[in-house]
Amino acid sequence: MSFESFIHPDEHVIGDHNYRTYADNDPVIDGQKMSRGLLERDYDERPLGSGCAAKFDLPTIPRDEWRERIEEMERTKSRLSDLCDVAGLQCKNQGNTNYCWINAPTYCMEVVRAVQNQELVLLSAASVGCRINEFRNQGGWGTWAIEYLSRYGIVPESIWPANSLRREHDTEQAWEKAKRYRMTEWWDLTPRSFDELMTCLFLRIPVAIGLTWWRHEVTAIDPVYKNGFAVRIRNSWGLSWGDKGYSILTEAKATPDDALAPRTAIAA
Repeated sequence: MSFESFIHPDEHVIGDHNYRTYADNDPVIDGQKMSRGLLERDYDERPLGSGCAAKFDLPTIPRDEWRERIEEMERTKSRLSDLCDVAGLQCKNQGNTNYCWINAPTYCMEVVRAVQNQELVLLSAASVGCRINEFRNQGGWGTWAIEYLSRYGIVPESIWPANSLRREHDTEQAWEKAKRYRMTEWWDLTPRSFDELMTCLFLRIPVAIGLTWWRHEVTAIDPVYKNGFAVRIRNSWGLSWGDKGYSILTEAKATPDDALAPRTAIAA
């Protein structure tokens, strides 16, 4: 078995050869046209390391170690995707909302909670998107999301349904519950740094990556080798997209314009 065969045959690879298909056309899944909604981060307004996120401050793992590390993670099934599958953590589905920029950080939180062996609780991205955008179905970027997640938390889906923009869910009791679901530490990665992104993934830290070419934000999950280094992502377009929500982005397409990595979640 070749090393590259660890990629599931149903996983498609998005690279320079086919990216326009994904950049220019939102898919229709189960009769529903999927939305994106990423806005470019204004680094003048929110410089690197501002707000609730600290600048990434670790040495990056040298590239000459990457293939060996990837092989070991594959062999031992110790990737974040393996943990998510064991925990039963499925991908998000943003429906027809423009809330990719909050779904990706929310999924990061769920993954970190699984890493910390906390109870599986699905979290409502819409609860934070509605609060930030005053219940408008509008785009944003990850920095907005993590500042809110860090300060106020996020409401579980059991209280606020995943894609609901209804004000009736916005109660004092809901946000009291949300305090139990906060991220207390984030790294703000240097824009266009694939090495920082891969270092986080080798450390089993998920990363919410904003991709201007796609106008979309997704969760980077695993380091991958496929005719070159790449990243396995989990999208927020439901289980029928890709391989149960997973796909592969080549280095050129996975190199983020904005990237945030959660490190610690409050234990509810």
